[in-house]
Amino acid sequence: MDIPVNRIKAFMNTLLGSRYFAVIALVLFLLIIGTALFLVYQNANIMRNQINDDFNQQQLILARQAANQIQTSLNDIKTGIQSLKQLVQGSSENALKEAIKVVFKQNQNKGLIDIGFIDERNDVFEVYSINDTFASRYGRFIKILDMDDAGNMVLGPLQIVESPERNMIITGMFYTDINSPGSRIKKLFARIDITQLVSAVTSNIRSGRTGYAWVIDETGMFLYHPEREFIGKDAFSVRKERKPYITFAQINRIMKERMLNGEEGTGIYISGWHRGVHEGEITKLIAFTPAKDSLLSDGHMWSVAVVAPIMEVAEAVHSMYVRHFAAEVALIAGMFLFGFIVITYQQRISSALKEQVSEKERYLSNILQNSVDAIIFIDNDNKIQTWNKGAELIFEYTADEMINQSFHKIIPPELDTETEIRDIENKVLTKGYVKDYIAPRVTKSGRRITVDISRTLVQTKDGKIIGSTAIIKDVTDKMELEHRIYNTEKLASIGTLAAGVAHEINNPLSIILGFTDLLRERFKEGTQEYADLKIIEQHASHAKKIVENLLGFARITEGLEDTVDINYCVNTVVTIVKNTLMTKKINIILKLPENLPKVRGDSREFQQVIFNLINNSVAAMNGKDGTLTLSAYQENGWINVNVSDTGTGISDKIKSRVFDPFFTTKKVGEGTGLGLSLCYGIVKKYGGRISFSSISREDHPEQQSGTTFTVSLPVFQESRSENQIKESKT
Repeated sequence: MDIPVNRIKAFMNTLLGSRYFAVIALVLFLLIIGTALFLVYQNANIMRNQINDDFNQQQLILARQAANQIQTSLNDIKTGIQSLKQLVQGSSENALKEAIKVVFKQNQNKGLIDIGFIDERNDVFEVYSINDTFASRYGRFIKILDMDDAGNMVLGPLQIVESPERNMIITGMFYTDINSPGSRIKKLFARIDITQLVSAVTSNIRSGRTGYAWVIDETGMFLYHPEREFIGKDAFSVRKERKPYITFAQINRIMKERMLNGEEGTGIYISGWHRGVHEGEITKLIAFTPAKDSLLSDGHMWSVAVVAPIMEVAEAVHSMYVRHFAAEVALIAGMFLFGFIVITYQQRISSALKEQVSEKERYLSNILQNSVDAIIFIDNDNKIQTWNKGAELIFEYTADEMINQSFHKIIPPELDTETEIRDIENKVLTKGYVKDYIAPRVTKSGRRITVDISRTLVQTKDGKIIGSTAIIKDVTDKMELEHRIYNTEKLASIGTLAAGVAHEINNPLSIILGFTDLLRERFKEGTQEYADLKIIEQHASHAKKIVENLLGFARITEGLEDTVDINYCVNTVVTIVKNTLMTKKINIILKLPENLPKVRGDSREFQQVIFNLINNSVAAMNGKDGTLTLSAYQENGWINVNVSDTGTGISDKIKSRVFDPFFTTKKVGEGTGLGLSLCYGIVKKYGGRISFSSISREDHPEQQSGTTFTVSLPVFQESRSENQIKESKT
């Protein structure tokens, strides 16, 4: 043991006594310092590149979201036009125009400019536009596009239109053929403000402090740019016109070789301007992705780009380089501080890098938190770990109320919650994702909504599943629109069928009643034969009444077209039923303002509508103490009459069938099921609307039940010829 120790001591004494020891120590020290500084410098470069890549990936997420929203807007417009195409067959032009107004208002903020009809001569004979009117615009329709190979609607060539408010706008048009024999309408076309559609999505995008988004088409033309004078111009030339001393070779190559070929990716390029904040040559980070849709024909696509100056990302990295040189001077200053300085320097570098990572995580968190769609992260125990502001907006629950909770709160009670959650989870585990899963949900306030759920597995690099992410959209308005259009088509079909059946049955019933009357004259009153004939006549008359109701629903009965005094008709009906209501201990409340304008219609038929609605309300209150409220008010050129009760309400499962002929919840013999369908036919015949809202005791036992039916009729506008006739008589 002593021999090795002695040898080491001898070697150290020899080394320390050598005249080259100081030189060797200095060289080793410089090598160590140089190596350490080189590694620090290299590490800083790696982190800088990583930060740039992370920032660009965040920009790519913004670009993808914008592209998806653009595609969603195009799909919404296309869905609306397709639903109108289906409505043309078997529907009146008035019903079609009402549906067009609904579709137009739903998509006006998405750039829809107008919707028009084209006849068999290829003439445009009517156009519905932003001024909320149908205008006749006669003229030859210039066919500027065709269907694609599969016969689908595609967007035609884009056109640049001068606009005093916005310098210029870019529009596109598409149409669809209508195969409806007997209809004047042969084509249905729509025109879209592409600039508005795209800018509605991209104008509010912010990347970092001053980053922004722009969109080009497959030719390189700007569909949107923060600089309005760029819109509608070629991206390759307009930049050069503004900054001729900059080549723009990098961005031109990115656009030409990647963006115009429909690729997705990121890059870096040199620019000469940035939102008026930076001037001169500036390096920018760019992320881009294509926006493709079935409305864009083959070979056509748009590309969304999100850009930000790299100096904003590099500002934080710059402080790291300053500390780097300060550390180098400090290290060279003295050997006795070598260890301490190295440790301190590494700690400071580590802290700075952690801050950079934290800052980028905050950027990403802000993007996710501020999304209008619900973005949720669910762990392997099916517990919610992330709940963004979009989720709060849709479901009304805060993040504190939902973190570490399951989805039980937002699933309607009529569904088997465990089965619903397990079914979605199994689909995600099997396929790795669930897309466009439509399901009912309930908000914190109890409001029922319909949502579109897309859910994707989240895995680590080694394939371990750590949970899943869900993106949820509120599609309640969209589903209600489709449901209303479907009901309109269904009731129109039922009305046509009812008219045919009623006419076929009416003639035999008339013959039966006629011959019954003749046979009754052959027998004396009081005989069995006479009594039998009276029974035949009674039931045949009842059947004839049902036929008349069917004709009323189908809008076949003519009625007396006149003006209707709402107050007079309602008071007349109340006078008739007042004793019945008193007998049943039902309190009636009238809220009828004076001097209500008249509406066009038949007073007798309008009274029949109010009478039927009152009878239904009385039946809903089951003859018990209740309150019946009749009110009327004028709103935007319409007179609305409400009939409200405090009855049991209408269950959610039968709300879609209340206007169907022969559908009734009454016992056998108490009703034919034609009351509401007859009301529907009468109101529609005079250009009105009938709707209802109801809270049923069965579905919502904790709330006050009741139903309100609203009859809406347009205010009567006296024509000029009628005024002249009155003046001539006076």
